[in-house]
Amino acid sequence: MSVKIEDVYRMHMNEIYRYLYRLTGDSGIAEDLTQDTFIQALRFLDLYVEGKVRPWLFKVAYNTFIDWYRKRKRENRLAPSFENVQNEMSLGYQSPEENILSKEIWETFAKIISIFPWKQRQSLLLFYAHRFSYDEIAGVLDISLSDVKIAIHRGRKKLKESWGSEEDA
Repeated sequence: MSVKIEDVYRMHMNEIYRYLYRLTGDSGIAEDLTQDTFIQALRFLDLYVEGKVRPWLFKVAYNTFIDWYRKRKRENRLAPSFENVQNEMSLGYQSPEENILSKEIWETFAKIISIFPWKQRQSLLLFYAHRFSYDEIAGVLDISLSDVKIAIHRGRKKLKESWGSEEDA
């Protein structure tokens, strides 16, 4: 059974865009990186052995982001941040009140994790925002399963501590 890029694109384009938007904080850059992700996926889709396409596609998106980030860093521009990230997590219907509450929660989450170390930030983002399993996160980030578990455990502790201080402010 062959996987078609059109089907993969239709199924995962919005989610890949949201992930890249959260990483960059810029909709234009996220659109460009989403396009680059699917161009790379098209080039290597024939080599991809059947399995879970979603984690593989996130890995392609993450590597596309890293390439862009390194290029940007070389050009001495500001690093991307999680500031001013819009809440696009929910795919289902929400009332206006629920939508505002979700947006506030996401903004607080994004603000707090923006200062976390790289592994914790990426692991928490993939785990909570994209509902990846530990194994899938390890595959996307090219780190060991134990590193993912440690990063999420420590990140949760920091998140819990920081969230409390965020509410006190």
